[in-house]
Amino acid sequence: MGHAFWVVFTVVALLFPFAMMPLLWRRMKRVRSEAYRRTSRDTRPEAPWQEAIETRDGVDLTRTSSPNDALIDLGDRGRHTRWPLDNA
Repeated sequence: MGHAFWVVFTVVALLFPFAMMPLLWRRMKRVRSEAYRRTSRDTRPEAPWQEAIETRDGVDLTRTSSPNDALIDLGDRGRHTRWPLDNA
């Protein structure tokens, strides 16, 4: 009887990951889509800014913040892409 228990236990232990992976995969896709919906383009808190730096030569340098929205959106799409697993 003890031998049968270990055989059943081993079979269950081997099949458990294969049974649970589809459920975990579905949950991961749901959580990811909810997080992606929460983040929107309007939630960026960065305001344009300008900083003046005085040098010893008397030449003033000015740094400005000019966010490139196209580049930011490209990074955002890259962070939420489904590649290489494109299961829609």
